[in-house]
Amino acid sequence: MSDKIFSRLISNKLFPKLTWLRFIGFEFWMVGFTPFFIAYVVSSEKLYDFDLFYGFLIIALLTSSTFVLNHICDLELDRKNPRKEFSLLVRETVSIQQSWTLFWVLQIACIVFSLYFNNHFLICILGLTIISFVYNIKPFRFKTRPGLDLVSNGVSLGFLIPLSAWSINQPIADFPKLYFFSIICYLLALYCPTIAIDVEFDRKFGIETLATKISATKTMQLSWLFTILGVSALIYSGYHEIFPWNQKLLLWTGWLLVLEIVVHYIYLPIYSRPSYHTVAKGSIILATFEAVATLLFLVIFLDLLPID
Repeated sequence: MSDKIFSRLISNKLFPKLTWLRFIGFEFWMVGFTPFFIAYVVSSEKLYDFDLFYGFLIIALLTSSTFVLNHICDLELDRKNPRKEFSLLVRETVSIQQSWTLFWVLQIACIVFSLYFNNHFLICILGLTIISFVYNIKPFRFKTRPGLDLVSNGVSLGFLIPLSAWSINQPIADFPKLYFFSIICYLLALYCPTIAIDVEFDRKFGIETLATKISATKTMQLSWLFTILGVSALIYSGYHEIFPWNQKLLLWTGWLLVLEIVVHYIYLPIYSRPSYHTVAKGSIILATFEAVATLLFLVIFLDLLPID
């Protein structure tokens, strides 16, 4: 389903709640849930429990507050971007003041709920909050500073979110750095195409991103290199048995890692500027494939499969 068709669907009076869900970034909650889930399972050696789902609630609140802030800070640009016609601010369904109120309600709720866990968890959430501000708000606006946009996403999604989950059950000093370095690479591999598709719009309105600096094609190539780097880190960890990997896990799931490189190459082409449809379809396929591989890894890691 194309973005325009989806936008028309949610504009129908029969689906007003879907518009609100998109406004708070509901479809991107999973982007935060995934690294949180992986870190929690590895640290607790449990596939699920109350603390995991409570943590999901906090990440959902944080993600939603970030998206509302993004809508507020990007309002003038969103009015010119057809892909943002779903925004309640663009439609003037809500005002700037109401949006700020919603942002602070979500943000404060996120921090208050974080008090349930330890101080290290709270510090991680506060760190994520700071990144959200400097990523969106002037004069920082890291999202329009080539390189800093990548760093912001890598540090927040690939480091602080999994570190917060890890801190619930384990000392942060024992955080498996190489393993989560690979997750940073995977997340950046999925982030790069999202800026490549907007390169023409960004250039037209003078917005600087990595893609406007090095071209959409090179950004897609960088995306593929991130996937290769992430796969290489995991294979290295498995071969040298660096926690949480070992050679048994590498034997049973390593072949999927190599296939991830191939799937990325096929569905997120690296020799041309991609369309929105290509990126949407390719990202879903790649992320789903990686999710299946990760789930298999975790099931074997937890000894839930009778594999010798």
